[in-house]
Amino acid sequence: MLHGYSVIRALCWGLSSGTSAGARSPALITMFIILAGTSLYAIPVVDTVFADTVPTTLTVHASGVTESADDSLYVPRSEFTYANNQRYTFLGGRPLRHTNVQTLPLVGMGVAYAAVFTALHINQTQAWWKDKTGGWHVIEDLEYARWLDKYGHLFAGYAMSTLPADILMEAGVEQEQARWIGAGLGLLYQTYVEVQDGFAANWGFSPSDEIANVAGCTYFLLQYYVPYLENFSPRWSYVPSEWTGGRELNERPKTFIDDYSSTTFWLACNVHNMLPASCKPYWPDWLMLSVGYGIRNYATLDAAGNALPVLQRFMIGLDYNWVKILPTSSVGFLNYLRQCLNIIRFPGPTLEWGDEGPSFKFLYPFQISVPL
Repeated sequence: MLHGYSVIRALCWGLSSGTSAGARSPALITMFIILAGTSLYAIPVVDTVFADTVPTTLTVHASGVTESADDSLYVPRSEFTYANNQRYTFLGGRPLRHTNVQTLPLVGMGVAYAAVFTALHINQTQAWWKDKTGGWHVIEDLEYARWLDKYGHLFAGYAMSTLPADILMEAGVEQEQARWIGAGLGLLYQTYVEVQDGFAANWGFSPSDEIANVAGCTYFLLQYYVPYLENFSPRWSYVPSEWTGGRELNERPKTFIDDYSSTTFWLACNVHNMLPASCKPYWPDWLMLSVGYGIRNYATLDAAGNALPVLQRFMIGLDYNWVKILPTSSVGFLNYLRQCLNIIRFPGPTLEWGDEGPSFKFLYPFQISVPL
């Protein structure tokens, strides 16, 4: 069973169709507490994190990256990058070279993270954990949802490690420590959910789920030690299958997390970075290439009430590097949001093939396609 893509999911619960008021309330509570928490720690870090925005000495590199005299305290902009793109912490600054924890920012981060954790727990209790078996048990579900669930766990481990690491750096934790703690918090949450599954009547602790959780968190860590891996980024897309020509579901899942027919997981490749120098001028730095995997007809019945076969889909298509497309903002947090867009795969030209045969969609997943 798939859990926790990111905080985005918690905020989206209240927007999903068919969701009860009881299920929406955790999302509203989460949004309020996150805003309050981030506001709490935004105040004391203005003088520290953003002090480098008014430097006394500037050095401009050929790449366009600007460094300042404050680089003795902060990681230089030329070093705080992701796949050769300028990277930002939660409020748009840079991490310190050495840990100097700011108490209020750390408390704010703790409040926000606890709020998300609580809201996710309430929603998942309503959706999956109401019926207890009375004993903990293991169920291996490697082929559940034609393996799409495992890709989801890997993405979840990665995404749930990224956010706390970015917030910790904002609170004064140096980059490497923040990575390890963030990965630990991501894995802690994912493991907690998996253990809870072990007590649920319709589920169980799945070893393959936990392996995928560990893989996602580990990949997040490896990108720090092997920067070349930053050229390969996990991404996610979700559009209700009814909007894209798919069969209407007989029963809407309790959360859109379980709507596998509407979900696609991707690996985005930064082609420009991997090309030889002589070829780079011919490939725009904002244009990426993504490979994806999804399914159709999950938990869908035909008119006679028979389960339809679940169909696999493989995709390769053009993708976007939003850090290159959108302009840099003078508001630090907006730069962070721009950075976060790169975990979502937006509609684009895509070649799709699988059990239904090949087709080319101009704006995948929407049905503007050419059969092949």
